[in-house]
Amino acid sequence: MTAPADLPSDKAGWRAWAAAWRAEGHPIDHAAVVAGLRAFLAGIDGWVLTYRPMPGEVDLDDLLTDHRCAVTRTHRGGRLTVHPADAPAERHRFGLLQPVAGAPEVAAADIGAALVPGVVFDVYGTRLGHGAGHYDRLLPGLPAGIPLVGVTPSSLLVAVRLPSEAHDVRMTHSATELGVTARRS
Repeated sequence: MTAPADLPSDKAGWRAWAAAWRAEGHPIDHAAVVAGLRAFLAGIDGWVLTYRPMPGEVDLDDLLTDHRCAVTRTHRGGRLTVHPADAPAERHRFGLLQPVAGAPEVAAADIGAALVPGVVFDVYGTRLGHGAGHYDRLLPGLPAGIPLVGVTPSSLLVAVRLPSEAHDVRMTHSATELGVTARRS
C-alpha cells in the first residue's frame, strides 16, 4: 500500500495520482487477483456481479466461467443494468465489452456478491471511481449484507482515508494480488 508524499486533498487529486501510476506502466498481476477471488467466492450463493475491464483495470474475465457471473451494461444517462456475462456483447465507447441492448437481465435480489472496479481505494472501504456515480446508484439496490469487493492492484489500495461523500458506497472487502481482505473500521 502506497500513498503519495503530498496527499491529495480532493477526489480529483487522488484520481490524478492513480492515473499517473497507471501511466507509468506498472504491471498488474491479474492471475493472482483472480486466484484470491476464486477462493473467496467459493461459498457464495447466487450470481456474482463482476465487470468487463476498461484499460488499466484488473481483468477478471477468467472468473466468468467459474460462477454464475453477471456484468453491467451502461445506458444513456449512466444507469447500469445487470445481465448474464455470457449474453451477446458489444464494444462500449470506453473500450469495454458490455451486453447488447435487450439482453436478459439478472434481478438485483439474485446477486450474492459484487466485484467492483475503481480508480483508487482505501483500506477503510472507500472507493473512488471515475466520478460519474454509476456504481453508487447501482450498489444500494443489491441485497443488504452481500460482499462488496473493491478490485484493484495493491499499489492503488492506500492506508489513508480517501475523501468521500454521503452517496459513496463503501466496500466490505478489497481484492488485490495479495488476496482478499475485509475493510478496516
